[in-house]
Amino acid sequence: MDDSFIAKPLGRRQIDQAYPLVCAIAPGLGVDQWRAFAAALLDSATVGSSPKGGGGAGTDGLPAARGIMTVQNAQGYMHGLFSYAVEAQLLHGRTLCVDNFVVLDLFDVAGPAETLLQAMEGLARRLGCAAIHTTLPERYMQRDSRRNPIPDCFRTEGHRQETVRFCKDLVVVNDNAPDLPGGTLRAE
Repeated sequence: MDDSFIAKPLGRRQIDQAYPLVCAIAPGLGVDQWRAFAAALLDSATVGSSPKGGGGAGTDGLPAARGIMTVQNAQGYMHGLFSYAVEAQLLHGRTLCVDNFVVLDLFDVAGPAETLLQAMEGLARRLGCAAIHTTLPERYMQRDSRRNPIPDCFRTEGHRQETVRFCKDLVVVNDNAPDLPGGTLRAE
């Protein structure tokens, strides 16, 4: 692990700072959508989401069962993040489910990625999880490239590809999708 990076939970005051990172994996995502998503995760992390029902990060010594983890340099600049939630899975039982994994660095993608992966494993162990399930954005799984630093970092840290996840957008049943021209809604 690169000692110049540190993994830290996203703070409420850092939500806007993290927005450009999220745009790298979700181009066109509105800032209000990001703020609402992040605030909902952070709110759930502080209101009764601790695995023992104790109320979230710090109240019973365990990390929050839902949240957003970042990787930052010594100056506090973010180089990556992931969102997570502890869920019960059929095959693995208690599982840390990770989404929105993103790392951006001009010179060293592996350093912040490894820091996040090690933080992910530490988080899963502290939360009593038997497995980690990570959904990577499609951009990391380029079919024409044998070497990609993000999947390579996952493999180096002991992860393996277990499934392929498909997605079909459905008609929007809530107000999370932005309006399209003409007042119609679009599914994300």
